[in-house]
Amino acid sequence: MDCNPISQFSLQLFEFFVKPLDGQEAAGALAPSRLRRCGEILRYNNEELAEQGDFSLAAISRYWLNFASKQGCMLRSQAELLLPGEEQRQQLIEQSKEWLFPLAEVTVLRKERYALHFQRRPIITHVLKSVLTLAGDYGRPLKTAQSPTMWVQLRTNARVTADGHQELRDYRLGQLHKILLRLVDYSGWRLVEQEARQEGTLCVIVESQKCCQQQAKDHVCLVSGPVLEPVKKTATALSVKDYLELRSTHMRLIAMHRSGIRPSGMSNLDSLMQRLGEAAVIVDLFEVRHVSAAIVVRNGIGSSKGASYILYNSARLETLMRTFAGMVNAGVYEPLPPLGEIDLSILEDDMDWQLIYGYLLHFPELIESVMDNLQQGQCSVHLLIRYLDNLASAFSRYYRHKKVLVQKRDQLMPMVYARMYLVMAVRQVLNTALSLLGIEPVDFV
Repeated sequence: MDCNPISQFSLQLFEFFVKPLDGQEAAGALAPSRLRRCGEILRYNNEELAEQGDFSLAAISRYWLNFASKQGCMLRSQAELLLPGEEQRQQLIEQSKEWLFPLAEVTVLRKERYALHFQRRPIITHVLKSVLTLAGDYGRPLKTAQSPTMWVQLRTNARVTADGHQELRDYRLGQLHKILLRLVDYSGWRLVEQEARQEGTLCVIVESQKCCQQQAKDHVCLVSGPVLEPVKKTATALSVKDYLELRSTHMRLIAMHRSGIRPSGMSNLDSLMQRLGEAAVIVDLFEVRHVSAAIVVRNGIGSSKGASYILYNSARLETLMRTFAGMVNAGVYEPLPPLGEIDLSILEDDMDWQLIYGYLLHFPELIESVMDNLQQGQCSVHLLIRYLDNLASAFSRYYRHKKVLVQKRDQLMPMVYARMYLVMAVRQVLNTALSLLGIEPVDFV
C-alpha cells in the first residue's frame, strides 16, 4: 500500500481528466509526487470541510492545459468546464468507486471550482489501521537499492560567547543538521557515507553561509540564518546555556499558571522543565524558515504559542490514555476491543473527521513536502512546526467539545472505544512529528 495515499488519489484524479498524447507515455507514468506542484488545480483542505469540501479542484479547463501538456498529456474533454453537468460529476463518483478512497459527492463550490467530498468510512479505517499498525513508521517509505542517495556534512566554525559557551547561531546550525539526518532516515532517501557516493548522489553541506556559486556546483548548501533579539533585531549575545535556562523558566511559569503546578508538587519538576525548555528553544529556532532570522523570546516578545501549547496537548493525550487504563483496571470499562470490532461510523462526525482527514491522513504528504525542495537548498522544517501547532489546536478544540471518557453506560461504550482509538492515533502521529525535531513528549505539564 502506498505510504502516501494522497499522491495516489491525486494521480487517479488526474488520469480521469487527461490522456496521453499520441506517442507519449501514459499519464500513469507520472511520479505521484509531481502532482503536488500543480498550483491551484488541486487544493486540499483541513478547515471547514463540510462547507469547502475535503478538497477542491479547478473547474476551468484552461487551468489544466499547461500542466497536462508538460506531462505529455491532453484533456479528454475540450469543453470550457470540466464536469459541466450533473451527469459528468456522477461519472467521476462512479469511477472513484474503484479507487482506494471513493468519493461521496461533487458539488459546485463557486463558478471556477468544484468541492469534492470523500466517503468517510474507508479513510477512517485506513488511517486508524495504518497509524496504529505502523506506529513510528507511519508515512515512512520502504527504502530499496533504487532509492535516491544523499550524503550530508556539517560545516561549522565553533564560536563561543563572552562567558565561554556556544553561540545560539551555531546551536541552530547543529540542530538543523540533526533534524535533517532524522528526516532523511524517515524519508525515501538513503543516507550514504562520503566514500559511498555515486553519480546522482545529492551532496548537502549544512553551514552558516552559502558558498560562492562556483564552489557550490558539486553540492547543495543548506544555510542556517542568524538568531536575533526581538526589538533591536541585532545578533543576540545569549549563549545556548543562558537561553535554555531562560526558556525553562518561561515553561515553569506557564505550567504554574496553567496547571497550578508548584515547585513542591512534583519530584522531577526540574528535569521536566529542562526538557520543556529544550523543546521551546527548538520551536523558537525553527518556526521560521531555517535560512531566515530566528527571534529569541524575552518577556513574551517574539513568542507564539509554541512548544508549551504543543506539549500541553501532548500531555492531555497521555492523561487520557492513562485515565482510560486506570478505569479498565478498576473495572469501570472493559478492555479496548480490537479495531475491527469498533463501530467507526461514530467517527464520521465533522470534528472527528477533521482530525482524521485534515491531519492524520496528510502526515505522509507533510514529510514529503518538508523534503521537496532540498535540491534547491531548502528543508522546510518550519512546516513540521506549523503542522504540530495546528494539530495541537485541532485536538484542543476536539477535547473541549467532545466527551471522550464517560461513566460506563452500555449505549455509550462504542463511542468511548472509537474515540480512544482516535486519541491513540493522534498521540502516535504527534509523537512521531516531535521525534523528528528531537523533542520528547511529556506525561504531565
